[in-house]
Amino acid sequence: MGANNEIIVALEFGTSAIRGIAGKKKADGSIQILDIEQEHATDAIQRGIIYNIDKTTLAIMNIIRRLSERFNTQIQRAYVGIGGQSLHTAGNFISRGMETKVKVTPELIDNLMDSNRTTQYTDSEILDVIPQEYVVGSRTINDPVGIMTEQIEARFMNVVAKSALLENIRKCMKLAGVEIADMLISPIALADSMLSESEKRSGCALIDFGAGTTTVAVYSGNLLRHLVVIPLGGGNITADIAKSNQMELEEAEALKRKYGIAYVASESDNPQMLSISNDRTLSENTLQNIIGARQEEIIANAWNQIENMGNKLLAGIIITGGGAQMRDMPEAIKHFTQFPKNVKIAKSLITTVDVADNVNTPQGCSVETLIALLLHGDVNCAAEFVVDTEVGDTPEAVAAPKGEPEEAKKEATATDEGEERQAEEKSHSAQEEEKPKEKQKSSFVEGLKKFGRFLGKTFSEEDDD
Repeated sequence: MGANNEIIVALEFGTSAIRGIAGKKKADGSIQILDIEQEHATDAIQRGIIYNIDKTTLAIMNIIRRLSERFNTQIQRAYVGIGGQSLHTAGNFISRGMETKVKVTPELIDNLMDSNRTTQYTDSEILDVIPQEYVVGSRTINDPVGIMTEQIEARFMNVVAKSALLENIRKCMKLAGVEIADMLISPIALADSMLSESEKRSGCALIDFGAGTTTVAVYSGNLLRHLVVIPLGGGNITADIAKSNQMELEEAEALKRKYGIAYVASESDNPQMLSISNDRTLSENTLQNIIGARQEEIIANAWNQIENMGNKLLAGIIITGGGAQMRDMPEAIKHFTQFPKNVKIAKSLITTVDVADNVNTPQGCSVETLIALLLHGDVNCAAEFVVDTEVGDTPEAVAAPKGEPEEAKKEATATDEGEERQAEEKSHSAQEEEKPKEKQKSSFVEGLKKFGRFLGKTFSEEDDD
Protein backbone atom coordinates (compact mmCIF):
# COMPACT_ATOMS: atom_id res chain seq x y z
CA MET A 1 0.00 0.00 0.00
CA GLY A 2 1.28 3.48 -0.80
CA ALA A 3 2.04 6.27 1.60
CA ASN A 4 -0.84 7.78 3.49
CA ASN A 5 -0.40 11.04 5.36
CA GLU A 6 -3.68 10.79 7.26
CA ILE A 7 -3.29 7.56 9.21
CA ILE A 8 -4.66 7.27 12.76
CA VAL A 9 -3.16 4.53 14.93
CA ALA A 10 -4.38 3.23 18.30
CA LEU A 11 -3.00 0.63 20.71
CA GLU A 12 -4.88 -1.51 23.24
CA PHE A 13 -3.14 -3.37 26.07
CA GLY A 14 -5.24 -6.46 26.68
CA THR A 15 -4.76 -9.50 28.88
CA SER A 16 -4.01 -11.90 26.05
CA ALA A 17 -2.39 -9.53 23.55
CA ILE A 18 -1.33 -6.03 22.62
CA ARG A 19 -3.27 -4.91 19.58
CA GLY A 20 -2.76 -2.09 17.15
CA ILE A 21 -5.18 -0.68 14.62
CA ALA A 22 -4.68 1.80 11.79
CA GLY A 23 -7.37 3.62 9.88
CA LYS A 24 -8.54 6.88 8.44
CA LYS A 25 -11.65 9.00 8.74
CA LYS A 26 -13.73 9.75 5.68
CA ALA A 27 -15.48 12.98 4.80
CA ASP A 28 -18.90 11.49 5.60
CA GLY A 29 -17.86 10.71 9.20
CA SER A 30 -17.36 6.99 8.66
CA ILE A 31 -14.06 5.27 9.31
CA GLN A 32 -12.01 2.87 7.24
CA ILE A 33 -9.88 0.19 8.91
CA LEU A 34 -6.58 -0.18 7.08
CA ASP A 35 -4.82 -2.77 9.22
CA ILE A 36 -4.97 -4.66 12.53
CA GLU A 37 -1.88 -6.15 14.15
CA GLN A 38 -1.37 -8.00 17.41
CA GLU A 39 1.39 -9.43 19.57
CA HIS A 40 0.69 -12.06 22.24
CA ALA A 41 1.63 -10.74 25.67
CA THR A 42 0.21 -13.13 28.26
CA ASP A 43 3.54 -13.17 30.10
CA ALA A 44 3.96 -9.38 29.91
CA ILE A 45 0.49 -7.99 30.68
CA GLN A 46 -2.15 -9.25 33.09
CA ARG A 47 -5.60 -7.67 33.33
CA GLY A 48 -4.40 -4.59 31.47
CA ILE A 49 -1.43 -4.00 33.79
CA ILE A 50 2.13 -4.14 32.40
CA TYR A 51 4.44 -6.44 34.37
CA ASN A 52 7.29 -6.88 31.91
CA ILE A 53 8.64 -3.64 30.45
CA ASP A 54 11.06 -5.26 27.98
CA LYS A 55 8.57 -7.70 26.44
CA THR A 56 5.85 -5.07 26.23
CA THR A 57 8.24 -2.61 24.56
CA LEU A 58 9.29 -5.25 22.03
CA ALA A 59 5.63 -6.05 21.27
CA ILE A 60 4.89 -2.36 20.65
CA MET A 61 7.93 -2.04 18.38
CA ASN A 62 6.88 -5.09 16.35
CA ILE A 63 3.36 -3.76 15.84
CA ILE A 64 4.56 -0.29 14.84
CA ARG A 65 7.19 -1.78 12.52
CA ARG A 66 4.61 -3.90 10.68
CA LEU A 67 2.23 -0.96 10.36
CA SER A 68 5.06 1.24 9.05
CA GLU A 69 6.02 -1.40 6.48
CA ARG A 70 2.40 -1.83 5.43
CA PHE A 71 1.98 1.86 4.64
CA ASN A 72 5.55 2.56 3.45
CA THR A 73 5.90 5.30 6.05
CA GLN A 74 7.08 5.70 9.63
CA ILE A 75 4.37 5.58 12.31
CA GLN A 76 5.59 8.15 14.82
CA ARG A 77 2.76 8.30 17.35
CA ALA A 78 -0.30 6.39 18.51
CA TYR A 79 -3.36 6.78 20.71
CA VAL A 80 -3.28 4.53 23.76
CA GLY A 81 -6.33 2.99 25.41
CA ILE A 82 -6.29 2.92 29.22
CA GLY A 83 -8.08 0.01 30.89
CA GLY A 84 -7.02 -2.53 33.46
CA GLN A 85 -8.30 -3.52 36.86
CA SER A 86 -7.18 -0.33 38.64
CA LEU A 87 -9.47 1.85 36.51
CA HIS A 88 -12.55 3.08 38.39
CA THR A 89 -14.65 6.11 39.23
CA ALA A 90 -14.65 7.96 42.54
CA GLY A 91 -17.32 10.48 43.48
CA ASN A 92 -16.28 13.86 44.91
CA PHE A 93 -17.93 17.15 45.78
CA ILE A 94 -16.62 20.68 46.19
CA SER A 95 -18.60 23.30 48.15
CA ARG A 96 -18.22 27.03 47.95
CA GLY A 97 -19.90 29.59 50.20
CA MET A 98 -20.13 33.32 49.44
CA GLU A 99 -20.66 36.25 51.86
CA THR A 100 -23.52 37.60 49.77
CA LYS A 101 -25.63 36.34 46.92
CA VAL A 102 -23.71 36.28 43.65
CA LYS A 103 -24.50 35.11 40.15
CA VAL A 104 -22.95 31.77 39.22
CA THR A 105 -20.55 32.36 36.35
CA PRO A 106 -18.61 30.01 34.03
CA GLU A 107 -15.45 31.19 35.81
CA LEU A 108 -16.85 29.98 39.16
CA ILE A 109 -17.69 26.58 37.62
CA ASP A 110 -14.15 26.34 36.19
CA ASN A 111 -12.75 27.22 39.61
CA LEU A 112 -14.75 24.41 41.23
CA MET A 113 -13.48 22.02 38.55
CA ASP A 114 -9.87 23.10 39.18
CA SER A 115 -10.32 22.54 42.91
CA ASN A 116 -11.66 19.05 42.24
CA ARG A 117 -8.65 18.18 40.08
CA THR A 118 -6.35 18.82 43.04
CA THR A 119 -7.97 15.91 44.90
CA GLN A 120 -5.30 13.38 45.87
CA TYR A 121 -5.75 9.60 45.57
CA THR A 122 -3.25 7.14 47.02
CA ASP A 123 -0.89 5.93 44.26
CA SER A 124 -3.43 6.99 41.63
CA GLU A 125 -4.06 9.77 39.11
CA ILE A 126 -7.21 11.47 37.84
CA LEU A 127 -7.57 10.72 34.12
CA ASP A 128 -10.85 12.48 33.48
CA VAL A 129 -13.62 14.32 35.31
CA ILE A 130 -17.33 14.01 34.55
CA PRO A 131 -19.37 16.79 36.20
CA GLN A 132 -22.59 15.36 37.62
CA GLU A 133 -24.97 17.89 39.18
CA TYR A 134 -24.82 21.14 41.13
CA VAL A 135 -26.71 21.83 44.34
CA VAL A 136 -27.71 25.48 44.50
CA GLY A 137 -29.57 26.26 47.69
CA SER A 138 -32.08 23.43 47.95
CA ARG A 139 -32.21 22.73 44.21
CA THR A 140 -30.23 20.13 42.26
CA ILE A 141 -29.65 21.21 38.66
CA ASN A 142 -27.32 20.39 35.76
CA ASP A 143 -26.47 23.94 34.67
CA PRO A 144 -26.33 26.56 37.46
CA VAL A 145 -24.82 29.41 35.40
CA GLY A 146 -26.82 32.62 35.85
CA ILE A 147 -28.48 31.65 39.15
CA MET A 148 -28.08 33.89 42.20
CA THR A 149 -26.90 32.03 45.31
CA GLU A 150 -24.83 32.20 48.48
CA GLN A 151 -23.90 28.50 48.43
CA ILE A 152 -23.04 26.03 45.67
CA GLU A 153 -21.95 22.40 45.74
CA ALA A 154 -20.47 20.76 42.65
CA ARG A 155 -20.57 16.99 42.36
CA PHE A 156 -17.98 15.27 40.20
CA MET A 157 -17.21 11.75 39.06
CA ASN A 158 -13.44 11.34 38.79
CA VAL A 159 -12.04 8.58 36.60
CA VAL A 160 -8.96 7.25 38.39
CA ALA A 161 -6.18 4.75 37.59
CA LYS A 162 -3.03 3.57 39.32
CA SER A 163 0.00 5.81 38.70
CA ALA A 164 2.17 2.72 38.13
CA LEU A 165 -0.08 1.64 35.24
CA LEU A 166 0.29 4.99 33.51
CA GLU A 167 4.01 5.27 34.22
CA ASN A 168 4.70 1.84 32.72
CA ILE A 169 2.72 2.65 29.59
CA ARG A 170 4.61 5.92 29.15
CA LYS A 171 7.93 4.16 29.73
CA CYS A 172 7.23 1.39 27.21
CA MET A 173 6.05 3.83 24.54
CA LYS A 174 9.14 5.99 25.03
CA LEU A 175 11.49 2.99 24.85
CA ALA A 176 9.70 1.86 21.68
CA GLY A 177 10.26 5.30 20.16
CA VAL A 178 6.55 6.01 19.75
CA GLU A 179 4.99 9.27 20.88
CA ILE A 180 1.65 9.10 22.74
CA ALA A 181 -0.87 11.13 20.76
CA ASP A 182 -3.30 10.93 23.69
CA MET A 183 -4.37 8.55 26.44
CA LEU A 184 -8.00 7.55 25.99
CA ILE A 185 -10.15 5.80 28.60
CA SER A 186 -11.11 2.63 26.77
CA PRO A 187 -14.49 1.90 28.45
CA ILE A 188 -15.68 5.47 27.93
CA ALA A 189 -14.52 5.48 24.30
CA LEU A 190 -16.35 2.18 23.79
CA ALA A 191 -19.55 3.48 25.40
CA ASP A 192 -19.46 6.66 23.30
CA SER A 193 -19.16 4.56 20.16
CA MET A 194 -21.68 1.86 21.10
CA LEU A 195 -24.47 3.47 23.15
CA SER A 196 -27.08 5.81 21.71
CA GLU A 197 -27.96 9.12 23.33
CA SER A 198 -31.37 7.67 24.14
CA GLU A 199 -29.84 4.72 26.00
CA LYS A 200 -27.52 6.96 28.01
CA ARG A 201 -30.34 9.33 28.84
CA SER A 202 -32.83 6.62 29.85
CA GLY A 203 -30.24 4.72 31.85
CA CYS A 204 -28.30 1.61 30.92
CA ALA A 205 -25.32 -0.52 31.90
CA LEU A 206 -22.66 -1.51 29.37
CA ILE A 207 -20.80 -4.69 30.40
CA ASP A 208 -17.67 -5.59 28.46
CA PHE A 209 -16.75 -9.25 29.05
CA GLY A 210 -13.03 -9.54 28.33
CA ALA A 211 -10.46 -12.29 28.73
CA GLY A 212 -8.96 -11.06 32.00
CA THR A 213 -11.42 -8.42 33.16
CA THR A 214 -15.09 -7.49 33.06
CA THR A 215 -15.78 -3.77 32.77
CA VAL A 216 -19.04 -2.20 33.95
CA ALA A 217 -20.08 1.32 32.91
CA VAL A 218 -23.39 2.70 34.16
CA TYR A 219 -25.12 5.68 32.52
CA SER A 220 -28.22 7.70 33.38
CA GLY A 221 -29.32 11.21 32.58
CA ASN A 222 -26.81 11.12 29.71
CA LEU A 223 -23.89 10.97 32.18
CA LEU A 224 -21.45 8.32 33.34
CA ARG A 225 -22.48 7.44 36.90
CA HIS A 226 -20.20 4.53 37.70
CA LEU A 227 -17.25 2.71 36.15
CA VAL A 228 -15.33 -0.27 37.51
CA VAL A 229 -13.08 -3.01 36.15
CA ILE A 230 -13.55 -6.43 37.78
CA PRO A 231 -10.50 -8.76 37.70
CA LEU A 232 -12.49 -11.72 36.35
CA GLY A 233 -13.08 -12.74 32.75
CA GLY A 234 -13.28 -15.47 30.17
CA GLY A 235 -9.72 -16.52 30.91
CA ASN A 236 -10.86 -17.69 34.35
CA ILE A 237 -13.40 -20.00 32.73
CA THR A 238 -10.70 -21.41 30.45
CA ALA A 239 -8.35 -21.94 33.41
CA ASP A 240 -11.10 -23.78 35.35
CA ILE A 241 -11.73 -26.16 32.45
CA ALA A 242 -8.01 -26.85 32.02
CA LYS A 243 -7.35 -27.41 35.71
CA SER A 244 -10.36 -29.65 36.27
CA ASN A 245 -9.49 -31.89 33.35
CA GLN A 246 -5.69 -31.70 33.29
CA MET A 247 -5.41 -30.25 29.81
CA GLU A 248 -3.59 -27.41 28.07
CA LEU A 249 -5.14 -23.94 28.10
CA GLU A 250 -5.32 -23.91 24.30
CA GLU A 251 -7.44 -27.07 24.28
CA ALA A 252 -9.66 -25.76 27.09
CA GLU A 253 -10.20 -22.50 25.19
CA ALA A 254 -11.14 -24.42 22.04
CA LEU A 255 -13.67 -26.52 23.99
CA LYS A 256 -15.17 -23.42 25.57
CA ARG A 257 -15.55 -21.64 22.24
CA LYS A 258 -17.05 -24.64 20.44
CA TYR A 259 -19.35 -26.14 23.08
CA GLY A 260 -19.68 -23.53 25.84
CA ILE A 261 -23.13 -22.32 26.95
CA ALA A 262 -23.41 -19.52 29.49
CA TYR A 263 -26.49 -20.94 31.18
CA VAL A 264 -28.13 -24.36 31.00
CA ALA A 265 -31.43 -24.80 32.84
CA SER A 266 -30.98 -28.53 33.43
CA GLU A 267 -28.49 -31.25 32.64
CA SER A 268 -28.97 -33.35 29.53
CA ASP A 269 -30.22 -36.92 30.00
CA ASN A 270 -28.02 -38.04 27.11
CA PRO A 271 -24.97 -35.78 27.27
CA GLN A 272 -22.53 -35.70 24.40
CA MET A 273 -19.08 -37.08 25.19
CA LEU A 274 -16.43 -34.66 24.01
CA SER A 275 -13.06 -35.93 22.88
CA ILE A 276 -10.08 -34.38 24.69
CA SER A 277 -6.34 -35.09 24.87
CA ASN A 278 -4.78 -38.52 25.48
CA ASP A 279 -7.80 -40.39 24.12
CA ARG A 280 -9.95 -39.16 27.00
CA THR A 281 -13.50 -37.84 26.89
CA LEU A 282 -15.39 -35.20 28.81
CA SER A 283 -19.13 -35.15 29.44
CA GLU A 284 -20.89 -32.13 28.00
CA ASN A 285 -22.74 -31.81 31.32
CA THR A 286 -19.44 -31.60 33.20
CA LEU A 287 -18.18 -28.88 30.86
CA GLN A 288 -21.36 -26.81 31.24
CA ASN A 289 -21.28 -27.12 35.03
CA ILE A 290 -17.73 -25.74 35.12
CA ILE A 291 -18.66 -22.87 32.81
CA GLY A 292 -21.91 -22.12 34.65
CA ALA A 293 -20.27 -21.90 38.07
CA ARG A 294 -17.69 -19.35 36.95
CA GLN A 295 -20.18 -17.40 34.83
CA GLU A 296 -22.43 -17.04 37.85
CA GLU A 297 -19.53 -15.56 39.82
CA ILE A 298 -18.56 -13.09 37.06
CA ILE A 299 -22.15 -11.97 36.49
CA ALA A 300 -22.79 -11.63 40.23
CA ASN A 301 -19.79 -9.34 40.62
CA ALA A 302 -20.92 -7.22 37.69
CA TRP A 303 -24.48 -7.06 38.98
CA ASN A 304 -23.23 -5.99 42.41
CA GLN A 305 -21.88 -2.82 40.77
CA ILE A 306 -25.20 -1.83 39.19
CA GLU A 307 -27.83 -3.38 41.46
CA ASN A 308 -28.57 -0.18 43.40
CA MET A 309 -29.34 1.57 40.07
CA GLY A 310 -31.32 -1.30 38.60
CA ASN A 311 -34.64 0.54 38.66
CA LYS A 312 -33.10 3.48 36.75
CA LEU A 313 -31.78 1.38 33.87
CA LEU A 314 -34.79 1.83 31.62
CA ALA A 315 -32.74 0.95 28.52
CA GLY A 316 -31.56 -2.27 30.16
CA ILE A 317 -28.17 -3.97 30.03
CA ILE A 318 -26.04 -4.01 26.88
CA ILE A 319 -23.21 -6.54 26.70
CA THR A 320 -20.15 -6.71 24.45
CA GLY A 321 -16.66 -8.21 24.30
CA GLY A 322 -15.45 -11.70 23.48
CA GLY A 323 -17.17 -13.25 26.52
CA ALA A 324 -20.52 -11.82 25.46
CA GLN A 325 -20.46 -14.03 22.38
CA MET A 326 -20.91 -17.23 24.39
CA ARG A 327 -24.22 -18.88 23.61
CA ASP A 328 -27.17 -17.80 25.79
CA MET A 329 -25.22 -15.07 27.60
CA PRO A 330 -28.24 -12.70 27.87
CA GLU A 331 -30.30 -15.55 29.35
CA ALA A 332 -27.55 -16.24 31.89
CA ILE A 333 -27.54 -12.61 33.04
CA LYS A 334 -31.33 -12.50 33.41
CA HIS A 335 -31.31 -15.80 35.32
CA PHE A 336 -28.48 -14.98 37.73
CA THR A 337 -29.59 -11.38 38.43
CA GLN A 338 -33.39 -11.59 38.04
CA PHE A 339 -33.09 -8.30 36.14
CA PRO A 340 -36.59 -7.56 34.83
CA LYS A 341 -35.61 -5.36 31.88
CA ASN A 342 -34.00 -6.02 28.53
CA VAL A 343 -30.56 -7.63 28.21
CA LYS A 344 -29.08 -7.56 24.72
CA ILE A 345 -25.83 -8.00 22.86
CA ALA A 346 -24.50 -4.83 21.26
CA LYS A 347 -24.74 -5.61 17.57
CA SER A 348 -22.48 -2.93 16.15
CA LEU A 349 -20.92 0.47 16.64
CA ILE A 350 -22.96 3.58 15.96
CA THR A 351 -20.54 4.87 13.31
CA THR A 352 -20.27 3.23 9.89
CA VAL A 353 -17.09 1.17 9.63
CA ASP A 354 -15.54 0.11 6.35
CA VAL A 355 -12.78 -2.50 6.21
CA ALA A 356 -10.15 -2.15 3.51
CA ASP A 357 -9.10 -5.12 1.37
CA ASN A 358 -6.57 -7.59 2.78
CA VAL A 359 -7.26 -6.70 6.44
CA ASN A 360 -7.14 -9.86 8.55
CA THR A 361 -8.67 -9.70 12.02
CA PRO A 362 -6.59 -11.81 14.41
CA GLN A 363 -8.44 -14.95 15.51
CA GLY A 364 -10.37 -14.48 18.74
CA CYS A 365 -9.81 -10.72 18.63
CA SER A 366 -12.71 -8.52 19.73
CA VAL A 367 -12.13 -5.28 17.82
CA GLU A 368 -14.92 -3.07 19.19
CA THR A 369 -12.69 -1.25 21.69
CA LEU A 370 -9.91 -0.87 19.11
CA ILE A 371 -12.30 0.76 16.64
CA ALA A 372 -13.73 2.97 19.39
CA LEU A 373 -10.21 4.25 20.17
CA LEU A 374 -9.65 4.87 16.46
CA LEU A 375 -12.87 6.88 16.23
CA HIS A 376 -11.67 9.22 18.99
CA GLY A 377 -8.37 9.94 17.24
CA ASP A 378 -7.99 13.12 15.18
CA VAL A 379 -4.22 13.52 14.79
CA ASN A 380 -2.16 12.10 11.94
CA CYS A 381 0.13 9.40 13.35
CA ALA A 382 2.29 8.91 10.26
CA ALA A 383 5.52 10.73 9.48
CA GLU A 384 5.31 13.98 7.53
CA PHE A 385 8.05 12.70 5.22
CA VAL A 386 7.81 9.31 3.58
CA VAL A 387 10.62 6.99 2.56
CA ASP A 388 10.19 6.20 -1.15
CA THR A 389 11.87 2.90 -2.05
CA GLU A 390 11.06 3.29 -5.74
CA VAL A 391 13.29 6.29 -6.48
CA GLY A 392 16.27 4.99 -8.48
CA ASP A 393 18.83 3.02 -6.49
CA THR A 394 18.78 5.29 -3.44
CA PRO A 395 16.14 4.11 -0.90
CA GLU A 396 17.29 6.88 1.42
CA ALA A 397 15.77 9.52 -0.88
CA VAL A 398 13.17 11.64 0.86
CA ALA A 399 9.91 12.73 -0.75
CA ALA A 400 8.95 16.38 -0.48
CA PRO A 401 5.88 17.32 1.55
CA LYS A 402 2.63 17.81 -0.29
CA GLY A 403 2.00 21.29 -1.67
CA GLU A 404 5.65 22.40 -1.98
CA PRO A 405 7.68 19.85 -3.96
CA GLU A 406 9.72 22.37 -5.94
CA GLU A 407 10.66 24.46 -2.91
CA ALA A 408 11.73 21.35 -1.04
CA LYS A 409 13.88 20.22 -3.98
CA LYS A 410 15.60 23.59 -4.11
CA GLU A 411 16.21 23.47 -0.38
CA ALA A 412 17.60 19.95 -0.70
CA THR A 413 20.00 21.01 -3.47
CA ALA A 414 21.20 24.03 -1.50
CA THR A 415 21.73 21.96 1.64
CA ASP A 416 23.63 19.26 -0.23
CA GLU A 417 25.95 21.84 -1.81
CA GLY A 418 26.56 23.43 1.56
CA GLU A 419 27.45 20.12 3.16
CA GLU A 420 29.88 19.31 0.33
CA ARG A 421 31.63 22.70 0.71
CA GLN A 422 31.98 22.16 4.47
CA ALA A 423 33.47 18.71 3.91
CA GLU A 424 35.99 20.17 1.47
CA GLU A 425 37.01 22.98 3.85
CA LYS A 426 37.52 20.57 6.74
CA SER A 427 39.79 18.32 4.70
CA HIS A 428 42.32 21.15 4.18
CA SER A 429 43.46 19.35 1.06
CA ALA A 430 43.36 20.66 -2.46
CA GLN A 431 43.46 17.09 -3.69
CA GLU A 432 39.75 16.67 -2.88
CA GLU A 433 38.86 18.52 -6.06
CA GLU A 434 40.80 16.01 -8.16
CA LYS A 435 39.06 12.85 -6.90
CA PRO A 436 37.68 10.50 -9.57
CA LYS A 437 34.09 11.00 -10.68
CA GLU A 438 33.02 7.78 -8.98
CA LYS A 439 34.15 9.07 -5.62
CA GLN A 440 32.37 12.37 -6.24
CA LYS A 441 29.19 10.44 -7.02
CA SER A 442 29.66 8.45 -3.81
CA SER A 443 30.11 11.69 -1.86
CA PHE A 444 26.90 13.08 -3.33
CA VAL A 445 24.93 9.97 -2.32
CA GLU A 446 26.37 10.15 1.19
CA GLY A 447 25.37 13.81 1.34
CA LEU A 448 21.88 12.86 0.27
CA LYS A 449 21.76 10.24 3.02
CA LYS A 450 22.91 12.80 5.59
CA PHE A 451 20.21 15.17 4.42
CA GLY A 452 17.57 12.47 4.87
CA ARG A 453 18.79 11.84 8.41
CA PHE A 454 18.91 15.61 9.04
CA LEU A 455 15.29 16.02 7.96
CA GLY A 456 14.16 13.08 10.07
CA LYS A 457 15.94 14.49 13.12
CA THR A 458 14.57 17.99 12.52
CA PHE A 459 10.95 16.89 12.26
CA SER A 460 11.34 14.55 15.21
CA GLU A 461 12.54 17.46 17.35
CA GLU A 462 9.58 19.57 16.20
CA ASP A 463 7.18 16.81 17.19
CA ASP A 464 8.81 16.58 20.64
CA ASP A 465 8.34 20.32 21.12
